[in-house]
Parts: sequence; structure tokens; C-alpha cells
Amino acid sequence: MDHVNTATRSRGVLAKVVFFPAIIALLAAAIRPAEAQSNLEKALRFRPSQSGVEIDTPEASVLDKCRIEPTDKETSKPGWEVFDESGRLIRRFLDMNGDGNLDQMSYFRNGIEVYRDIDINADKKFDEMRWLGTAGTRWGLDSDQDGAIDHWKVISAEEVSQELVEAIGNNDANRFKALLVTPDDARQLGLGMEIAKEIQVRTEKAANSFAAFAKSQKFVDSDSTWVHFGGTRPGVIPAGTNNSTKDVMIYDGVTAVVDSKSGEHGQLAIGTLILVDGAWRVVDLPEMIVEGKAITNGGLFYQGNVGGTRTMVADNDGTAPSATDQKLFEEYEELDKAISDASPRELPALHARRAELFMQLIEKSDSSENRSNWVRQMADVTGGAFLNGDFPEGDRILARNISMLKEKKVDPDDIAYAEYRRLSNYWSKKFNEANADDFVELQKQQMDALREFVDSWPESEQSAEAMLQVGLQEEFDGNTKEAIEWYEKITSSFPDTPPARKALGARTRLESEGKAIALTGATVDGSPFSLASLKGKVVLLQYWATWCEPCKEDQKVIAEAHGKYGRRGLEVVSISLDNSAEELRDYLRTARLPWMHLFEEGGLDSPLAEQLGVTIVPTMILVGADGKVVSRNLTANDLDRALSREFKSE
Repeated sequence: MDHVNTATRSRGVLAKVVFFPAIIALLAAAIRPAEAQSNLEKALRFRPSQSGVEIDTPEASVLDKCRIEPTDKETSKPGWEVFDESGRLIRRFLDMNGDGNLDQMSYFRNGIEVYRDIDINADKKFDEMRWLGTAGTRWGLDSDQDGAIDHWKVISAEEVSQELVEAIGNNDANRFKALLVTPDDARQLGLGMEIAKEIQVRTEKAANSFAAFAKSQKFVDSDSTWVHFGGTRPGVIPAGTNNSTKDVMIYDGVTAVVDSKSGEHGQLAIGTLILVDGAWRVVDLPEMIVEGKAITNGGLFYQGNVGGTRTMVADNDGTAPSATDQKLFEEYEELDKAISDASPRELPALHARRAELFMQLIEKSDSSENRSNWVRQMADVTGGAFLNGDFPEGDRILARNISMLKEKKVDPDDIAYAEYRRLSNYWSKKFNEANADDFVELQKQQMDALREFVDSWPESEQSAEAMLQVGLQEEFDGNTKEAIEWYEKITSSFPDTPPARKALGARTRLESEGKAIALTGATVDGSPFSLASLKGKVVLLQYWATWCEPCKEDQKVIAEAHGKYGRRGLEVVSISLDNSAEELRDYLRTARLPWMHLFEEGGLDSPLAEQLGVTIVPTMILVGADGKVVSRNLTANDLDRALSREFKSE
């Protein structure tokens, strides 16, 4: 299969202002079934509005074997889909709100959606840009619709370092400013006055000095390439530190490895990153690392007094790559590019070589932090290739590598991480390929494997995740006593971890009948909510998501019950576990559900899900007028019967 791997290079202004209306006209009006093939080439000219997105575009020689078709009306929104010569989806253009215009443009790479341009407010201009699948996690907002991202709703620490390199190379001050912590961020984080003021001083200085820095430094330019993110594990600054009111997650001493056009390696000191909702933010102006020269932009939280300096020397002590490391890095980069350009037939051999290279990088690592990063990256990358079907031998080779690592000086936590990722990918693939008749037996085998993992790695945080899966399966199978025992093990062995918080919530839910429960959060418009405020009324809690079709069917039954019992004191509270508030609001605008709706960022990992350990939707809980739970697992079929009992005295 011949493909051109296209990475757009413009910042996207022209693409949005001119191309977007053009594609509306082309696909919404001009392409009809009889004309589809003749318009295919025009449709393929359109590209993501943002630069650097690698997408599949067929060679001109195979266009006669490609096709464009309307979306299946029964399974998708109206729009068009483009398929390559092998029948693989490469474009999808949808009308999400039914106004006759296409407002969601999706682009694919190796059959996976990697990027999406979205018009939220139906004005034929893009407002949101999302990187998906193998392209990363970035989710940007363009409020002034000029083609440049103004605010990152979601961006990982690694992607921040990559964005920063791009901003420096192009001397793009606005791109840099979009990464900085804002005063609103500081207020949201609950930072103490002194540290918030220090951050404001640093970010203002960084914003004002960026253009001069980008111009004066000579290493990073528009042809430079981001290679690697450097940083130890993130840390948590607990509430109460520096008079803060909330826990704050940070990365201190972050660096990025950069390649020049000539292939020379350099290192960029980024300093401290702070997590705000789902986006990591920058505090300081970056600095180029020069051997023997002190770095002044680190240490906001950990390196002594605020504003202090520390020295980072570019030497073979783990802070910069040695000559051997550079050679390995270069081969890794070449392999990475070869894999992205390879045909399916070529992929297994390339992935096998990369798995070997990971072991060399682990062996040559000069520090425990670098070794840890490579072990975990090996597990993620090799396991991911196996799961995607690109590397059938991936599970066997990863298992062999893990066995070899046990004989070396590798942190047991990193080995446990790799083994747990291997198990997760192995069983995900098994279930994806299985027939429905095999599910029960496979679930039993999976649970046995997870129990064995817990026995082998009792002190690893990965065991908390494994135990949570076992507990959830026991709960799903109706084994409440066993589920509670697993949840208790998690909370006692791994307190203050995300699995422990979920387990505590799940245990609270399982033991809730006949007891009062607490639930707090925010409505979709940001107003505070507390279940205690509804005492005296019968309350139905519905956990759901817009992607859950059974949930929507349940809402039809809930609407009937609300109409019947609403005037008698029934309050319905729907708790959305969606990942996007925008998708939720879009649905609510058309669904018109006349009751309260709660939402907090995080989806199934949000605080609203965590409080009662809800991991499956739909889940419905009925609370009596006395504030005590009547049913912790109510179904739509039993709803009217349960409500009639609650209101029988009236």
C-alpha cells in the first residue's frame, strides 16, 4: 500500500479561514453519489488546521481504488467518509448538530483517528483542535478563531516540552504564552498568596522576555526536532504547604533533548511544570543548558528557596546524553520514523529491532531516572504495538525482556509496571479477538492472572490497579462480600492512591443501603452541589455518559417518572461521566432533560465517579426522603415500582 505521510506545516490560519468554508461547500453540496469519485481528489486536499500532524494520504496512482461515501445514518452523524485503496478509513467529515454544515473534521493514520478539527458554535470556523490516538493527548481551544491555539484544555508534560521547542524554533511568543500558568490557574489551584505571587512574577517575566530569548539563542530553529522529554517522576505538593488549600501536582527540573538540523544534540532546561485540570503549565522562561553554567529557572518547589538557583551540568552524569547515548538516540529516532512510514508487512521486524534497542538504552542508562523512563517506555511502546496488531510477537518478546531485566539492577517498581502493562495489553487483545461464548472463561483466566500478579508484586502500586480490577469483577459477578474484601486490601495497602480512592468509594456504595451517603460536586454550569441539600426529597442519582446508549434509553423512563412524581417530591440528579463538557452541553441542548446535571472533568476517573466508586454506566442509586439509600443498583425496569413504594404514604 503506497501512502504519503503528510505533516502540515502552516500554523493553520489560511487552512481555517479559507479551506473550512470550501470543504463545507464541497462535501455538503457538490459531492453526490454520482460525482463522488471525481471529487475524491479535492476532498483529500484538505489538511488539519494545525501543523505537524501526520496523516495518511494515498498516492495519486491509487486514487482510482479509493472511495468516498456518506456515513451510515444508523450508526453515525450525517457526513462523509473517505477510504484508501485497502478500504481503510482515512478521513471523516461530520455534521454533528444537524444544521446541514460539516463541523467535525477527522483525520486518520494507520486506521486510527489522530486529529480532529471542531466547529463548536456553528459559525463555520474551528474552535477546538484535538490530537487523538497515537498522535497524543493535546486538546486546544482557539477562542478568537485566528487559527492559533489560545488555551490548552488538555496537554501532557511531554507535549508541553514539544510545544515549547516549536515555539522557540519559530519565535512564536503567543504559542509560548498559551503554555504559561495564568492568574486564574493559580486561584483554581488554591495556591498560597506568596507562591502565587512568585509564579505571577515568573510568568510575566517569561512572557515579556521570550521573544528576545528565542532570537538570541542559536541552537533551536524551525528545522530543529524535539527528541525526548527529561524529568523524574512528578510529585505532589500537599495542601497546607506554602499556605495552599489543595494538593498540587508538579514536575520540577524538566528538560527536553533537541536535535539541530545537522543532527547535533542539545538540551533545554524548562524548569517547573504545574498540572491544572488536565493540562501541564509552564512557569519560567526556558534556558539552553551549557556545560558548567548554572540554570536559574528550576527549583520553584524543591530546590531550596523560591527563586534560588541550581547547577545543571551537561556531562555524562545523566543530565545529558553521552556519545554512546547519542548514537542510540539517533538509531531510535531513525527506527521511529521508519516505523511511521512502514507498510504492515515491514512493521514486525522494525518493532523487534526497537525492542532490542530499548534493552540497550536501559543497559547504557547512566541514572536510575533514565533507566526507569526507558523501561516504562519499552512496556508502553512494545505492548501498544502488540495490542494494535502491528507486532504479533510483541507480547512474547516483552515477556522475555522483562525476564532479563529481573536479573539486572532495575527498580522492581519499573519491572512491575512493565509486567502489568504487558498483562493489560495481552488480555485486551484476547477479549477483542474472542467470541462472546469465550468471555466467561477468559474473564476467569484474566482474574487468575491478576491475582498471581498481586501475589508476585504485593508492594507495587500496579498491584493496587490489579486488585481494583479483581474487586470490580467480583462486584459485577454479584460477589459483594469478596468485592468488599478486595477494596479493603487496596485502601489498607495503598492509601492515598487513585485506586484506593475508587475502592473506598465502591465500598461505600456497596454498603450504602439503609445508610446516608455524601456526594458533592458541581453542576454542568459550575454551581456547587451537595446531596445533603436535598434531604426531605426522594432523590434518584443516575450515573451516565453521552456515549452510553443504554443510559439514554433509561432517561426516557426517568423522564416519565419525573413527570409522574416530580410534583410529589422526586428530584433527579444525572451525573455525567463524559470526558467533554462541550459534548455534554450539546446533548443537553437537544435532549431537554428537565432536572439537575452534574459534571466534573475526568470522565470515569472524575471526583464524581470516585466518591462512590462508579466505574460502569448506567448506574442508578435511589435515596429516600430521610437521606438514606433505598437501592444502590436500581434498574429502569424497577424504577416505577421503587418510587411508588417511596410515595405510597401520600
